[in-house]
Amino acid sequence: MAVYKIINEKDSGLFHASTNHFYNGFLTEFVDNDSEYTEFHTLFNRLLAVKNDLRICVDLPVKINHKTISNQIIRYKDSFKLPEGYLRVPVMLYWQDGEQERALALLTSTYIEAKGCYYCMTEPDTEFSECRNEILTMCLKEKYTEDIFKAFNEMIEGKRAVGAIQRYYDHRYLGTVDEMKDECVRLSNEIFEDAKNKVVGLEERNDVIYNAILRAFLIKKALYVQYMMSKDLLTNRHEGDVKKQRQFAKAYADEVPIVSLSALWRYGNEEVREAE
Repeated sequence: MAVYKIINEKDSGLFHASTNHFYNGFLTEFVDNDSEYTEFHTLFNRLLAVKNDLRICVDLPVKINHKTISNQIIRYKDSFKLPEGYLRVPVMLYWQDGEQERALALLTSTYIEAKGCYYCMTEPDTEFSECRNEILTMCLKEKYTEDIFKAFNEMIEGKRAVGAIQRYYDHRYLGTVDEMKDECVRLSNEIFEDAKNKVVGLEERNDVIYNAILRAFLIKKALYVQYMMSKDLLTNRHEGDVKKQRQFAKAYADEVPIVSLSALWRYGNEEVREAE
């Protein structure tokens, strides 16, 4: 099934920005009622000027398939403890033009995590596995808005494959896989340090802990799959040996630091006791 049909058939709810309620409908109506993404209304209106029947799905849940090879290899078991549907795409713009169906998935965290989310969405035996070539992933932040607009126009024109457009931005934002690994390590450390600071003295800290675990999982996922997808690394670093490439990809993902769910819970409790 193509991407437009998959998303369009999902039931819509009334949109309440204050509760981050799931919404699925026309972008024009969303802009008129939205209060959560007002800083991006200029971008949305520019996109509507190009295609006025754009649709938007807000807070689209994505199921993480723990049976896939990559998820088993990166071995972050705490990701299995996340509530079902905890991974969500904040904004999914989608459209149909004749036989062409396309979607633009916009994550609000980092480009690396956006890639991790894309890989979760489109891997085998998942809802979007058959339409991976119809989805482009970007980061919904002010500094990326011009690139989002350019990428959207390229998708509308249809002169380049979606995968070719994505690879251009991968190269621009991720650099080499070695550079990406360094950024993944830095980012994961930052995420868990922030989580540790937030859980101290916090009674309801599930969301803080789950969010940190999810983000670290997406980072590991992005790094592992990006390494495995590199034909250049396979040819020049691993002499065509896929098994060796997989070993190195796993080793790279293992370098991304994690803190377990139980450790984050203990950290919060211990800090509270010390303060008392």
